[in-house]
Amino acid sequence: MAKSQPEPPRRRWLKIVGIGGAVVVALGVAAVATVPRWAGPFVEDAIIERVEARLGGDLEIGELSFDFDHADLRGVSFTLADGSAVIFDEVEVELEEGGVWRGALAVERVALRGGTIRGDVDDFRELADKLRTQTTAEDGGGSGRRLRMRPKSVAVEGVVVDLTWPRRGSVSGRGVLEASVDVAAKKASISVRDASVHRGERSFEARRLRTEVAGGEDGGLAFPLSLAIEGGAIPLTPEIAVADVHGDVTLADRELTELVVELAGSFSDREGSKAEAGGEGGELWSIAGKVRRDFSAGDIKLDMAAFELAKVPQVLERLPLVDSGGATVGGQVSLHFADGKADVAGELAIAGLNVDHPMLASEVVRDVGFNLGLEASVDPSASELVVRKAKIERKGVALEVDGTIRHPEVVEERRYEINASIPSVPCQELLRAIPVELVPSLVGFQLSGDFEMTAAAKIDFADLEAVSLTGKVGIDKCKVKSAPPRVSSQRLQGPFTHRAVMRDGRVVVVELHPGSGDFTPLDDISPYMVAAVMTTEDGGFWRHKGFITSQFEAALRRNLMAGKIRLGASTITMQTVKNVLLSHERTFARKLQELFLTWYIERSLPKKRIMEIYLNVIEFGPGIYGVTRAARHYFGKKPADLTPPEAAYLALMLPSPVRRHVHYCEGELSTKFKRKHERILRYMQERGRIDDATYEAWKDVGVTFDRREARSKSECNAEIKRLMEASGKQHADSGLLQGATADPDDTAPELFDAILDEAESEGYDPSEQDAPGKPAMDDYDFMNGEDG
Repeated sequence: MAKSQPEPPRRRWLKIVGIGGAVVVALGVAAVATVPRWAGPFVEDAIIERVEARLGGDLEIGELSFDFDHADLRGVSFTLADGSAVIFDEVEVELEEGGVWRGALAVERVALRGGTIRGDVDDFRELADKLRTQTTAEDGGGSGRRLRMRPKSVAVEGVVVDLTWPRRGSVSGRGVLEASVDVAAKKASISVRDASVHRGERSFEARRLRTEVAGGEDGGLAFPLSLAIEGGAIPLTPEIAVADVHGDVTLADRELTELVVELAGSFSDREGSKAEAGGEGGELWSIAGKVRRDFSAGDIKLDMAAFELAKVPQVLERLPLVDSGGATVGGQVSLHFADGKADVAGELAIAGLNVDHPMLASEVVRDVGFNLGLEASVDPSASELVVRKAKIERKGVALEVDGTIRHPEVVEERRYEINASIPSVPCQELLRAIPVELVPSLVGFQLSGDFEMTAAAKIDFADLEAVSLTGKVGIDKCKVKSAPPRVSSQRLQGPFTHRAVMRDGRVVVVELHPGSGDFTPLDDISPYMVAAVMTTEDGGFWRHKGFITSQFEAALRRNLMAGKIRLGASTITMQTVKNVLLSHERTFARKLQELFLTWYIERSLPKKRIMEIYLNVIEFGPGIYGVTRAARHYFGKKPADLTPPEAAYLALMLPSPVRRHVHYCEGELSTKFKRKHERILRYMQERGRIDDATYEAWKDVGVTFDRREARSKSECNAEIKRLMEASGKQHADSGLLQGATADPDDTAPELFDAILDEAESEGYDPSEQDAPGKPAMDDYDFMNGEDG
């Protein structure tokens, strides 16, 4: 074999260079191909360093994947110094093509998906200012920048926003943000779904809020700015909301100096507040107009077309109504704003309501309807409402009201001045205009004549002693042509049987005729008994015509001072009507009937007969009705033989006869009750109802109970407890109003132990538990009341 010749040196070197070049190219290709993997940590560090240096706060990146033209970041969290934070589940960044090869990275587009923005609005406002400053600096930084972070566009998808704004009264807001931002053009389309804003107890919710915004010359937003609302809801009460609100609200400028609204909606309960537009309720109201924030100018009009309540079943279920789907409501209100005030004018028509409320009546009040016309002005700065004219009309009867109500937060600065009147109207028409369920006992009354009324109240909370309540009820012009048999003067003037139903359902029968053993004629009742009840119940009985008008004013004054109803103005005639003809239920219906029947009884019976009936039917203890039984039970006497101290004790039983029977059970009066008893005797003497000699003879005698009808202390107290725990309503079974309803305010079994301990518990006063409308001794100044 021929021996091979060695390669020439030049050729060998070319081969070596070729192989080396191939290796370099391979290494270069490998390096380029793996840039994202080995450059990623450097990019991540650079981003964190740059962001933290420019904006402060702490930036964390859970995962970064980097390619030539984009970067994906996951678990991005940026936390400010005071806890506000921006967290994104995913951040996708698109880079300018070829930037890597030029040694400069330029962000083209950013997409933010998922996550949360939470914290104080002011914190993010400061952050935005920093970003704007940095962006401006970048824009003027020349072409030497190696990293441009300002994108041309930003997209936001499904980011939860949870913000607070303490400087604006603890305002908070929440929603899911969707946005598309054109950074170069300074425009953005923003949408927030499931939005809610809260400020104190007030709130606003919406299925979606949408707006288009643009940057202004000052770097802020350009105005006017319109906000589109879909499925909005604002609660009116804890159960009912203005719902399905849709339309636009336009803001004139950053300071919200003027609003333009064009909204419509429906009503719903809180659970259904964000129902779909055009749902079961439909569009039931609309509001349109514009107004300046300081109320210096503007006009707003609210229209509510008459609609059946069946269209808003959610609302219907929440109101105290039954069978009212066919009831209608509608009207319109216009508001004119000027000089910080608002003039209000409008009309409202309601028809066909069936109202079921325990404070109104024991039965459903049917076919309630009326027309309301209103002219008024509101001054928010003074918390003042001036009613120039308000007119409520029903079946030809009108109630007209005017006045001024000033109601600032400071109680002492509140002032009310209200005038009300009913122009002359036939008495029978007035009676017919009242729903029959409010006056069932008056069915059958036939009246003639005309009725009219005027009333005026002046209340200054800075001087409640000067409270004024005046007026004139022209019912004396009405004449009764005929009355229902149960209430006729012929029945009440002669013997009759009174049946009282107690709280536990037992019926007590009182025969009001001579020889029955239950009845004592007034002439055979101790005059001290009459003097005692006039002292505690009705000092002007022999003079007034059923009502003590001055005591209505006194009751109003004392109730305002107490901040609650503690003192009424119930006369002996009113109590007689309540006990003989009506019931003890606490409803507006009972009080309305009580007032009418008091007027009728006063004009149908002599005063002496009214007092006689009263003393023979009033309750003096558990099941102890009438002074005949009371005198025998407590003292083993006839009513004619009652002494001044004994009469004073029986009069003290009247405000709360069941509770105060505890003294008889215990066999003696408690220390506190003795003091009350002594005061009654002194008042009787000071008012001239007993002479000085009688007072001196009896003031230190006290009372001694007759124990022949007494049971054991435990049995006696058990009866009181059973009656207090009973849920029935005490009423006259033989009267006009026989319905019985539960009244939890009349029962207080939890106080029973305190009543039993009254003798040892100086801090307890049973008079504090007396029913409203009955003057408790500690709550009534007899020296300044009616005399007689």
